[in-house]
Amino acid sequence: MPVSHLSIFKRSNGFWYILFNDEGRVRWKSTGCTLKSDALKRLTEFENLLREKPKTKTLPAFCQDFATFARANYAKATFDIFSLCLKHLQAIAGDCPLRVLTPEHIDRYKTHRLGQVSPVSVNVELRALRSAMSTAMRWKLIDANPFANIRLVKTPDAVPSFLSKADFQKLLSVTREAWLRDIVTFAVLTGMRRSEIVNVRWRDIDLERRTVRIESKPDFVAKCGKVRTVPLNNVLVQFLQGKAGRSTSEYVFSLNGQRIAGDYVSHKFKSSIMDAGLSESLHFHSLRHTFATWLVQDGVSIYEVQKLLGHSSVVVTQIYSHLAASEMHETVNRIVLN
Repeated sequence: MPVSHLSIFKRSNGFWYILFNDEGRVRWKSTGCTLKSDALKRLTEFENLLREKPKTKTLPAFCQDFATFARANYAKATFDIFSLCLKHLQAIAGDCPLRVLTPEHIDRYKTHRLGQVSPVSVNVELRALRSAMSTAMRWKLIDANPFANIRLVKTPDAVPSFLSKADFQKLLSVTREAWLRDIVTFAVLTGMRRSEIVNVRWRDIDLERRTVRIESKPDFVAKCGKVRTVPLNNVLVQFLQGKAGRSTSEYVFSLNGQRIAGDYVSHKFKSSIMDAGLSESLHFHSLRHTFATWLVQDGVSIYEVQKLLGHSSVVVTQIYSHLAASEMHETVNRIVLN
């Protein structure tokens, strides 16, 4: 820090203070001295400390380092979200030191993005930024997370799109590709994500224990890097037993022996939705919602559904709670007034 940014002044309590500019913020620090000569010595010592202090990392530098970290530790879809929101944050905050991000930057970010994407998307980005800044804290680049007490954008309660059992059968009947019918059936009976399904290998399947293990691999990062075991029902066990003997690929679902791209699966799924004349709001992730919805409608508790979906908190699973309430008439009818 240049010497011109340092000065001393005496307060009414009789002590001398050092006045300095800390990355755009004016601060002062007591020298603990009442004599000016002693205070000047402390000023010189303080100046030397500032010169030896490592340079604070800027926001662009952090974004570059975090991108390297996120690419290796998060799924591609999550990495893409991080990249997008950090890019927009840099456009707003510029080349500022990471530690001077303020609530004003956050409010400007929200206003800027609300003019471009939906409130739901803005909240996804705000949560991603909060996660990125938590990493910055863990790396000891900042003392506090500026997004810690962030107020998310208000959004109307939305019911996840899902298929009725009749619509599901209709979808299968118009799906021409056998491999896609297999994937769709597997998805609706496990609740697994698209990326998890296209990356599942035969070595992940344990037919004896009737489970499939989801874990990160060199070419696939599991959600939050967590290992998860998903139970297989009777229908899938029989299906996999028959398929295992015919497969020549390491992947459970493949085309010409190769892994099927997730985007291609979504594209073909959407085509089948259109062919079946079903709602355009349905997408491949709706099969995960369908799995959860069918379970809740059949009386399975929200807490069991949480475990099956691999949600870290039941709060995430609460989007299905309205379905549970609609199926609990038998329970409330147990209350009898004499």
